[in-house]
Amino acid sequence: MSAISSGAGRFISEEEASEFKGAYQQRKKEQQIPEADTVRSEFFGSDNLQQILSQPGCVGIRVYHAKRREKINGSEHLVPRVVLVGVDENGDELLELSEPVEAGMKDMPAVRSGQLADGPLCPPECNKVGKGG
Repeated sequence: MSAISSGAGRFISEEEASEFKGAYQQRKKEQQIPEADTVRSEFFGSDNLQQILSQPGCVGIRVYHAKRREKINGSEHLVPRVVLVGVDENGDELLELSEPVEAGMKDMPAVRSGQLADGPLCPPECNKVGKGG
């Protein structure tokens, strides 16, 4: 049985999630990267995620780890980012999103890239204290 399925992955406890995130943050401290310059997370809205998941044949989302030079707090850094793309049951990536064209136009779908990136980073867009950060 393929690992590519709509049930792939597992939900983890708050304790295990804290261990995962803590190990990452500790590594950044060891590298002497200031906390204000350490990307902890990237947010993606449900509308965009749903557009990926609602594509015909999509069973999940593949997450690519990436890096790009960006300015943070006035200094340029190689910033960790992610790129998300829908995947079908064969493991093939769904690289284009089909969208219905506006009313009054031909019934041909408009097509645009299905690869999602550039979500707001934390910091500065972080959880409130005590809300699971």
